Amino acid sequence: MNLDRAATYRNLLKKWVDGLYSVHPHTQTLKKRPNVHAAFHLYEFVISFGPIMSWWCFPFERLIGSLQ
Repeated sequence: MNLDRAATYRNLLKKWVDGLYSVHPHTQTLKKRPNVHAAFHLYEFVISFGPIMSWWCFPFERLIGSLQ
């Protein structure tokens, strides 16, 4: 992941959210959902911590799931 790809991700996500507002106008008055808000933070996390695969928690979540 480089800065150009991270910026492209952020720009495309913003276009997608803006498209949601035009397709579903009633959502303009609602707050953004937590998942959409978190998706915007992924840009910052990739810049700060590098590729997602190097810091995601899937292996731990899988282990916890198998212990339950």
